[in-house]
Amino acid sequence: MRRAFFDLSGDVMNWDSRVAWITASCQRGRRMIMFALYEFWAARRSEGAFQMAVIRTVLGDIAPGEIGVTLTHEHIRYAYQGCEFDHRNVWDLDEVAEEVGQAARIMVAEYGIGTIVDLTPPDIGRHPELLAAVSRRSGAHIIAATGFYAEGMGIGFYWRRKSVDYIAEMMVRDLTEGMVYDNRLTPYRAGIIKVATGGMGPGPTPLGPNGRRIGPCEDRVIRAAARAQRNTGCGLGTHTQPVDYKVTNPGIEMLDILEEEGADPSRVMMGHVFIFPEFAQLEALCERGAMLQVDHVGIPWMHDSVEELDEQLAVLICRLAERDYLGNIVFSYDRFFSHGRGPITAEEPDQENTRVPLGWLFDSFVPRLKKKGFGAAELEQVLVDNPRRVLSF
Repeated sequence: MRRAFFDLSGDVMNWDSRVAWITASCQRGRRMIMFALYEFWAARRSEGAFQMAVIRTVLGDIAPGEIGVTLTHEHIRYAYQGCEFDHRNVWDLDEVAEEVGQAARIMVAEYGIGTIVDLTPPDIGRHPELLAAVSRRSGAHIIAATGFYAEGMGIGFYWRRKSVDYIAEMMVRDLTEGMVYDNRLTPYRAGIIKVATGGMGPGPTPLGPNGRRIGPCEDRVIRAAARAQRNTGCGLGTHTQPVDYKVTNPGIEMLDILEEEGADPSRVMMGHVFIFPEFAQLEALCERGAMLQVDHVGIPWMHDSVEELDEQLAVLICRLAERDYLGNIVFSYDRFFSHGRGPITAEEPDQENTRVPLGWLFDSFVPRLKKKGFGAAELEQVLVDNPRRVLSF
């Protein structure tokens, strides 16, 4: 038996009335559902959910699809703490911006570079206004870093007395409000976090109090970086000491601390892992989900020649690709576009990071890879797709 429909007076509805009632009820239901969904969306959006991923450059956020070919570890200006007091290191912002901007413009025009990650933290010379000026002059997207360098060469005394949470707050504010330079807040925000471990060599870094080859100040900075990453979703770029790979896996030691604090290892780029590694060490890092950074292409760091290191890099890259770890690789030079330093002496020797040709990666290293079967699709993944994934948040 059909169920009767009643109006508010209790009388049985006729057919037309039933149809009108059903239609109105459905419309009211749709409106209620849509209103509830809107309220849910608005509440979640206020909590940070449902926001589109971006890549944060010094000139503003861009869509991930705009990143283009990306170099993930460069230095627009590299300068150790203290050089700002040296008469030999007086420099003019506009002159350096023009010089570096011209070099970066060549990389954009002739080699298709879209984005340069300036992995220079404040304690080794980060200059927000210079980064912005170079980006404007060159047309390259530039991503700035918050964080710190290794304690043997960075992490100034002021920050060595700060808590993990205090350091994490600074990193988050660099990423969300703007970077501070010379006690002034700038409008330029960072887009990646830098952490570092390791001594100056030539031997391995001594064991720290935590049983790792990581100093106590480095430990606090790494924990702060993990908390800042957890808060923002931002990626991390790292420095590890190559000689430490002869006695331990410093990348794993760093990941252990990061994961203890809740960081996402898939958003960590491990620097300098290809200089003195055992292949099993690279596999172990990939298994943990980390991104391995191929750097010092064309720069014979700790090796006798460019040929020796470039060939080693190419062989390891292809072995990783054969093991299905192509999604864990990014490329860079680690070039110093401007270097604040004193005269070349035995105590402060020359560094080849300033001399690698702008196109070496494409003119020399890519052809070397192609001879080993590393083709255009593989290059697109390591130069565009993988950086886009780790730099978006």
